Amino acid sequence: MKGFEKFILVIFSILIIIVSVFLILMSTQMIQGADILNVGIEWLISHKMVGLITGAVLSLLALIGIFASSDNADEMKSGLAIKSETGTVYITRDTFESIIVGVTRNYAELRNVKVDISMSEDGVIANIYAMILPDTVVPALTSKLQSNVKASVLKQTTVEIKEANIKIKGVYLEPQKK
Repeated sequence: MKGFEKFILVIFSILIIIVSVFLILMSTQMIQGADILNVGIEWLISHKMVGLITGAVLSLLALIGIFASSDNADEMKSGLAIKSETGTVYITRDTFESIIVGVTRNYAELRNVKVDISMSEDGVIANIYAMILPDTVVPALTSKLQSNVKASVLKQTTVEIKEANIKIKGVYLEPQKK
């Protein structure tokens, strides 16, 4: 429905621009409004069906635009809303990030962990950026980490992570002590 709401907004924006330009030209007396209105009225009288259909479509679009709810877009920016019979629970991006960072702390092989959460109508995607210690077996580590991240988030929030993407930024070398 998001694309349809945008379409309605574009149609009404174009109509408002046309009316605004018309009013500006009339107020500066660059055009004579009475002449244009007479021509428009005569055209509508001779093409009644076109006027009726156009009016009906614009009225329906206006009603849809007025009553359409676009709360999902605002909620997706800051967090995720889970609606139930008893109310709505909002889970913020920071909450998801905190849960995932908590899971990564159980892995001694990871350093400099950063988490980025993407939320859309399709689901939640977690991007985990980290450095690894030398001699770490990456496939084993990442497979286990992905499973644990998904399981922990599901257990704590009842939200299923669609993707848990792990991006290894490099190998972390411990600073040499002198």
